[in-house]
Amino acid sequence: MKKIVLAILLLALSLTTGAARNNRPVSSFAIIIDQASYNACKAEIDAYKAVLDAEGLPAVIVSGNWQTPDQVKARILKLYKSKPRLEGIVLVGDIPVARVLGAQHLTTAFKMNQNRFPWNECSVPSDRFYDCFDLKFNYIKQDSIEPSWHYYWLSEEGTQRLRPTIYSARIKVPDDLCGSDNAKRFELLRGYLQKVVAAHKETNPFDRLIHFAGDSYNSDCLTAWRQYALVFGEYFPQAFASASGNTFLNFRQDPAIRYLLYDQIQRPGTDLLAFYEHGAPDTQYINGDYPAQTFKENIAWLKHLLRVQYKRYKKPEDQQEFIKMNCDMYHLDPAMFHPDTLATYAMKDSIDEADRYIVLADLKKLRPGARVVMFNACYNGSFHEEGYVAGSYLFVPGSLTVTAQGNTVNVLQDKVADQLIGYMGMGIRLGFWQKEVVTLESHMLGDPTFHFTSCEKAEEWNRSLAAGAPEAYWRGYLQAPEPMQRAMALKQLTGMGCMTSAGLEDIFMHDPSFIVRMQALLLSPSFADGHTKAIIMSGFSDPYENIRRQACHMAGKMGCNDFIEPLKSLQAGANETQRVQYAAQTALEVFDPAQVGGDAELANSTLDEAGIRYLRNNPQHFRIPELLGFLADAAQPADLRVVMAEALGWFNNSAQRMQIAAALEEQLGQKELPEALRAEMVKTVRRLKNN
Repeated sequence: MKKIVLAILLLALSLTTGAARNNRPVSSFAIIIDQASYNACKAEIDAYKAVLDAEGLPAVIVSGNWQTPDQVKARILKLYKSKPRLEGIVLVGDIPVARVLGAQHLTTAFKMNQNRFPWNECSVPSDRFYDCFDLKFNYIKQDSIEPSWHYYWLSEEGTQRLRPTIYSARIKVPDDLCGSDNAKRFELLRGYLQKVVAAHKETNPFDRLIHFAGDSYNSDCLTAWRQYALVFGEYFPQAFASASGNTFLNFRQDPAIRYLLYDQIQRPGTDLLAFYEHGAPDTQYINGDYPAQTFKENIAWLKHLLRVQYKRYKKPEDQQEFIKMNCDMYHLDPAMFHPDTLATYAMKDSIDEADRYIVLADLKKLRPGARVVMFNACYNGSFHEEGYVAGSYLFVPGSLTVTAQGNTVNVLQDKVADQLIGYMGMGIRLGFWQKEVVTLESHMLGDPTFHFTSCEKAEEWNRSLAAGAPEAYWRGYLQAPEPMQRAMALKQLTGMGCMTSAGLEDIFMHDPSFIVRMQALLLSPSFADGHTKAIIMSGFSDPYENIRRQACHMAGKMGCNDFIEPLKSLQAGANETQRVQYAAQTALEVFDPAQVGGDAELANSTLDEAGIRYLRNNPQHFRIPELLGFLADAAQPADLRVVMAEALGWFNNSAQRMQIAAALEEQLGQKELPEALRAEMVKTVRRLKNN
């Protein structure tokens, strides 16, 4: 123990006092910008660089007329090989967009069929192309309509998991705020950069957060919503020193809560505004159906919904069929669909419908007050679109927001979006948080170098994350009194390969912190061994609802039959935790129906393309011999064998994953394999071996 303490002290000394005395930064940062934007905003870009230099993060400006993502990446790789080592980048202005195919296993939920849909719909705009150096891509082509879009296929030659080498972010003014007026675009960019420089110079400890839970999301479960305050209290204890430091809102509080949200969005002095909701590139979905309290209100809202649906029908015969069916079903007067009646309610219906959402037109009228906004939602971070929600928060004049996090495509409701978010309160640069929890679709928009004012340890933590502190340093923090420091150490040690599954089990079983146990749970599936199984079994009864929920999902991915009875109990009895109940029900669908009592016909679906694709989200472990046999059968259509090879990669957390990998490696020894099949099998083997 004394040796560990000594190592921590020595490293801390070298990372702070000694390094500062020798004026040797441990890392650098790159501002990559298109030439036109740099010419128009040179003073502001130079000021941004200067403030980072003053903070001890030397920045380099790289401008150019960028034509392809490969051209940009070549410069990034060259910078990374220089000293001090690059820790992150920001892509400013018109920087080419890589749209990735063949990598849906790196997303949380995006599963659009790449053989049937146009590439501009089924590809994922992702800056993992720029920041995850272990990924390899094959160039396909430039988009015929959007010249800044370039399509790539994830190659089997690189890694099949996300381990970003550096962090990245985008600073891109949405077209809907400026149209084709470049003068306006550059004016907005200059204003944003001036705001960023001012934010870096202020003293601003993290002490104020607002959390909003929208309709039809996982916060529909009141147990989940109730525990957000407990969890965020561990992430940001300083925001819970007084009642004014935190606000937790729920869509149920008002049938048109967006007006209350307008006040909260614009509250100055807010450090973090976190949205948990459904979304689209141009929309935040806030409220759902009216939460009626009386019979009269229920009838009024039913009529509203029917009027809205009726307007979708254009053919008279379809309209009459709709009227008859619903009037018979609900015992309503057909006169409610008379044109005069519809005209009377037209304005009210329009307002009622609009009150359920926040759209870009609304955001143009607001002045967001939060320094950081997180969108745990689909599509709100779609920077490649003409207008995107996160962009409005960043660039609307008068906004105080400098950084946002959002997603370019749809995301899984039950992903743990807030893990390690407490980095913010520790004074750690936001890019390091983004780097730890990244997915193919997750992006930081705005300034990734922003950080809140914190204790004297903040500089040391930033330097440790940038330089790569040794094992002994992080092990010392496993005993830290603050949960966030223990969670950080756990993530770093596991990423370094210095944490065993037995160690994770010990921490999960004994640590009192919600966020530390969650981190141990999330890190355990890659081992898929007896210790992982023990963590999941214990997770079924954890006091933290989201741990119970994640344990159910992991049980389905691992596939041990010992999970069946606990899952059945949760499915039947967890009525107060509907997301846990749903997760348990979903997990049970991958087990042998003979043991579960499920639908045998569905479980043994035909192995056509649709049936094979079903296996990706539902890895039916009991069918593995059958699936491997199908893959090995040269008589099967080659395209279906490719689909099967890809589907087997989704068994990467299965207790049988190494047996699957061995079978595929044996098949790879065959000389007559079609090249497309061979490539997909190599990718799957890498996934199964967590490479």
